[in-house]
Amino acid sequence: MRKTVLACVLSAVCLSAEAAALDSLYHRLEYALKHRSEYMSRKEHKIDSLKRLLPVARSTEETFRIYDAIYQEYYVYKFDSAMVYVDKAEELALERHNAYYRNLFTIYRGYLLSTAGYFSEAVAALSQVDRSVFDLRLDKEYYQACQWAYNVWAEYSNDNVYAPRYREKYILYGDSLLGVLEPDTQEYYYRKAENMRYSGNWNRIEEYYLKALEGTPIDTRLYACVTCGLAMNYAYKGEYDEYEKYLILSAISDQMCPLKENLSMQELALHIYKTRVEDVDQANRYLNYSMEDAIFYNNRLRLLEIAKKFPPIVVAYQQQNKEKSRRLALTASFIGILSVGLLLSLLYICKQMRLLRAKKSELVAVNGRLQRLNRELVDTNRIREGYVSLFLELCAAYIEKLNKYQGLVKRKVKAKQMDDLLKMANSSKMSDLDAKEFFVNFDTAFLAVYPKFVEEFNSLLREDERIVPKKGEILNTELRIFALIRIGIKDSSKIATLLFYSPQTIYNYRSAVKNKAIVRDDFEKQVEELCPLV
Repeated sequence: MRKTVLACVLSAVCLSAEAAALDSLYHRLEYALKHRSEYMSRKEHKIDSLKRLLPVARSTEETFRIYDAIYQEYYVYKFDSAMVYVDKAEELALERHNAYYRNLFTIYRGYLLSTAGYFSEAVAALSQVDRSVFDLRLDKEYYQACQWAYNVWAEYSNDNVYAPRYREKYILYGDSLLGVLEPDTQEYYYRKAENMRYSGNWNRIEEYYLKALEGTPIDTRLYACVTCGLAMNYAYKGEYDEYEKYLILSAISDQMCPLKENLSMQELALHIYKTRVEDVDQANRYLNYSMEDAIFYNNRLRLLEIAKKFPPIVVAYQQQNKEKSRRLALTASFIGILSVGLLLSLLYICKQMRLLRAKKSELVAVNGRLQRLNRELVDTNRIREGYVSLFLELCAAYIEKLNKYQGLVKRKVKAKQMDDLLKMANSSKMSDLDAKEFFVNFDTAFLAVYPKFVEEFNSLLREDERIVPKKGEILNTELRIFALIRIGIKDSSKIATLLFYSPQTIYNYRSAVKNKAIVRDDFEKQVEELCPLV
């Protein structure tokens, strides 16, 4: 039981480590894809440097070497450009009767034609090579070109009739190639593994590929070819994690070289599509990179391969995009509904804020009115307190006078001065003084309570009939009569008693003032409503 649990834990750890390693490789691949243009610019700059050497070549031999170097840069980069310099080199070789370079560039032509998918033309070109003048390098190039031609022709045919014949020739030319290669070199191990590809001995093939990979720089075509071959070997063995790993490494190398004649990226795209449907957009993107490279190189074989792999990936990608669009539409609809709700909420909040501001303004206004009324009430209370104080002072003064008068009367009675008492009773001088003092006190107290009475009273009269007290007066008789009416004393007899007039005189005053009123009928009622108090 413990062994089983331990095995499960170790398996989980290994899977986690492998996933992390693959993620790291994918990051490296994405970096390489991001810098594709930089790698291409570097390649173009190197090619341009070689081209600039042609006009200054000091000999025909040097010119051939430059043509050869330009071909080496172009043959897996751009078919048409490589063919241009093969044509130029062959023309020069014919012109100078140079059999060696004529054969070399004819071999190159065969290699290029087979790469671009012109298989019969490639075999025809290779059959024109004069092998009587071959040396070790020509042998190597020739066998390599023949092996390559039959390899891609077999891949293109992919049937049970012609493909086996081409594979047989592929193996024969591979054996011949191994015979002219230096043993125990990286290229030798790579060719050995390639030649054993159809033998079924996957472990032995893996061993040769790994030997070929040791010490090979990642930015070389050999590295790209070895890692691609290793990936295919792991696919035959069913080890798909290793298959994916080496496809990624091969694709990175393709970008860094850069190689436009490549296979790894499209194989990686197909693998992602088959194993991770959720990453179909990544598969589609990688396949598009492969398409760009094949078009750039003008490689009919790769374009055909991509055309076979493209439709299912594109359909899946389109289906995924439709699903994303559907979800996006639903999300947009939901966001739209939320936006409408938010807008309505904002409108409602704005409305409530306006109402709140209005209520606040109204509250401020009411508060202001209350404060003003409170101040008026305080002032009114202060006036009333003063009025009460004045009233008490008057009462005290009249009580004091009454006491003095009573004391005087008692003394006159005791002294039997009856004539003096009668003379005092008949005298009006004291009453006039008392009346004048009373009027001053009344006028002062009344205007203290109703300071705007005269102004508001005159507003009820016609402009040319308004009553203005004389100099030295506070109120005159007409104003006092209506001042008493304002405080609620309406009876002419009571008014006459208070003002020391007869009722008829008071009536006459009232009638005369009414005749001066703007509105005569309701005049006295209007007077009662003057100067409202809090």
